[in-house]
Amino acid sequence: MRRVMSFAVVLFAALSLLTPLVSHAQSDGPHYKPMVAALNEWRLSEGLWPLHPNATLDALAQAQADYLIALPALPDDMHAGRSGENPMQRAVLAPYNWPTYGRADQVAIGEIAYVGRNVDAAITWWKGSSLHSRTVTNAAYREIGVGMMKHEYGTLFIVVLGARPNVLPVEVDASAGVLYLSNESYTYAQRSDAWLYQADQVRLFDAEGSPLSVGWQVWQAELAVPEGAGDRLFVMFTDGSQQVLAEVDFQEDTVLLPGTLDQATALAADVAVPHQLAPSAATSTPVPSPTVSASTSAGASADSTPTPIRKPSATPEPASTSDLLLVYDSRSLAAVNVSGASLDVSGLVLKHANGELAFSAWNTQWLSGSLTALAANDCLQVYGWDQSDLPKPSQCRTVRGVITISPSRLFWTVTGFDVYQGSTRLTACAAGAGECAITLP
Repeated sequence: MRRVMSFAVVLFAALSLLTPLVSHAQSDGPHYKPMVAALNEWRLSEGLWPLHPNATLDALAQAQADYLIALPALPDDMHAGRSGENPMQRAVLAPYNWPTYGRADQVAIGEIAYVGRNVDAAITWWKGSSLHSRTVTNAAYREIGVGMMKHEYGTLFIVVLGARPNVLPVEVDASAGVLYLSNESYTYAQRSDAWLYQADQVRLFDAEGSPLSVGWQVWQAELAVPEGAGDRLFVMFTDGSQQVLAEVDFQEDTVLLPGTLDQATALAADVAVPHQLAPSAATSTPVPSPTVSASTSAGASADSTPTPIRKPSATPEPASTSDLLLVYDSRSLAAVNVSGASLDVSGLVLKHANGELAFSAWNTQWLSGSLTALAANDCLQVYGWDQSDLPKPSQCRTVRGVITISPSRLFWTVTGFDVYQGSTRLTACAAGAGECAITLP
């Protein structure tokens, strides 16, 4: 390990170069703290550190919420910005200028969204979605921003999670005498010696730079607040070659958890909530849809059994005559590769009377694999954003990608559609048929 000079010298040298470690959130809405607290509680239950509010991420989230609420209707892709850019692309642009790990495409930013009744409904729905759960429980993230807007269905919540190189926030629960330490686990942090990666030891200093611990101690997610800490201390992290300093103000850096919120804030969260991207199956108010009944658009109740995708009534055609099988019901549509070999499905488009769904829509950050080589027996799935994870069809081994669209745009439930590859019409599929076999050229 690199030899450390006088701790006081190191401390104040670091302070002289240290920009504000975190920008505190300015949101004073009734749902801001309850939302952060609920997400932190979830992360702690998974053995992860809580997230620290950040004003830049707040602004990023709120700008997206403002944009979405100004549209005539919420779009299928709630994460696309005004010019079609994704959250990571927006974050690195002015005025946000979120720090990258060397390149614009190496930025630690994730986003989740929900429209519905309240914070609890949002959390329940996100927990029921594997895509959203992976974002919330990603150990790379350390900071959070929340945007909220009133919506006819309740509140629209946009939550942005992020991390910056060499910024390791520390949260404190003074009443419990606990410090919550974060760490750096983002893959790209390994690519530069200038960035700390996976700190393994820490030291604590008081406000004057005097050590509060004897030598280095092993990094732990939770540490007891040392005696004599006062109302401000510093935590120095090291990975053996790089050191990072975090300031902890016991007033400003109090961890947001359900138990640390004052009663008035907690009550406010029950009274008025912004909106949600997708209603929680157990607690959200049903979202009526022109083409889907209120019961299906609201999702299954907590004690109901989801209707599985209909199992084909006949054995799929052999690979020589059938390459792709569309399996669809009142809740979802899946495209299953039944050819026995990998398929290029990137140029396929489902066209119907009111529009089209291109397979390129599955080309998101959550796609596992490639649209140009969809593996045999694997599938792509689409359903309304008011649904949690739906069962995959029995013919599908692994769901490689999931997209959600407006519950009012499940076109396969109300009209027939054609399958195109470029300008070539491959086949016609009937509404309600349940299956449609496609042979590629």
